[in-house]
Amino acid sequence: MQILRPIGFEYVAELEEEVCKAAPKNVKAISRDLPFVDFSQIEAYATKHSRAARSLASIRGQRTKGIDPARLQKACEHFNVKAKTVNGKLVVDHGSIMDFLHLMDRRLYQVELVKDSPESYLAASRSRIKESRT
Repeated sequence: MQILRPIGFEYVAELEEEVCKAAPKNVKAISRDLPFVDFSQIEAYATKHSRAARSLASIRGQRTKGIDPARLQKACEHFNVKAKTVNGKLVVDHGSIMDFLHLMDRRLYQVELVKDSPESYLAASRSRIKESRT
């Protein structure tokens, strides 16, 4: 079964609160693969904001094992996600939590069709494009 408008369904079914309650469990699962990220502020935020909690659930279902700390830091810089390293852990600025979650959920991307004019976008979904075999 597929739901055409999941946010509306959540509202009607009063699932928003349950999604937020699941945030600590999802953070725990994700942080096993990313011990170099401090998820404490992200978890606190997600327990009160269902969009963030939904993003965490989505990230949990994605490939997090093998994410390179240096590449993640570079991606944060590239997409202007404010984060710094404190005691060996990446700490995301409170104002950048959703951007960080979008990055981890593979929803941020950039194209540069005009020279020296990169454009950043937020994808509505993360459908992969199949590689062409030529």
